[in-house]
Amino acid sequence: MKKKIPGYIGLCLLILAILAGCTETQPSEQPMVKEADTSNTITVAVDGSTFLPDATKSIKRDFSEGLTLKKALLNSGLVDFTADGKRIQSVGEVSLDSSLIWAVKLNGKDIDPENWDKELHAKDEVIIYVKAADSTGEGVAYQTTLLKISGGNIMPNLNRQYAGVYIQECTVRDVLKSSGIVRMSENNKYVVSVENVVPRMNQRWVIMVNDKELMENGLDMKLNPRDAVKLQLTAS
Repeated sequence: MKKKIPGYIGLCLLILAILAGCTETQPSEQPMVKEADTSNTITVAVDGSTFLPDATKSIKRDFSEGLTLKKALLNSGLVDFTADGKRIQSVGEVSLDSSLIWAVKLNGKDIDPENWDKELHAKDEVIIYVKAADSTGEGVAYQTTLLKISGGNIMPNLNRQYAGVYIQECTVRDVLKSSGIVRMSENNKYVVSVENVVPRMNQRWVIMVNDKELMENGLDMKLNPRDAVKLQLTAS
């Protein structure tokens, strides 16, 4: 005689099937994260190009009605102007000697300093770049030398860089003298002060090229393009 499956077993199987459907993974109730809205921003970028390739960077800032080009440069946190506000003195920690100047483009077009009060629009792109002060050199791929100033542990807040056009056969002494911020001794053999900082009795300015300290006669060393001369204040 055949045994029949008790009815309550079938009922249990039905209940389990219903419960399984109820415990099915539900979609997350957390809100969707939207991509950042770039329609109401402007871009301020530094293009070091062949002059200062390490200085290249780009940032975005919120746009607001009435924002001028000059205000955007100030708000970028990258630009310092001269006292009269007519020229860019430095970008980041980098200043330029008289052979180079900081220039500005707005949406790919050069903007003269007298037009820096021009109002911007959302999505505008501002480019800060380096060019030769001599406009006749437009389009020439200049090479540079870099002078770095460091206060070391003695003056940790003193960190500056000065860039200039590389001149063939130039020496370390030439770069120091042309910078405008280094005062040499009368015989041009020693550094007396840098940015008006005169070392105390137990201090001195150490001269390095590409992070290697120079010997006593190192000021006559001839430099190559992109060489970096560094002056660091250290304890004797």
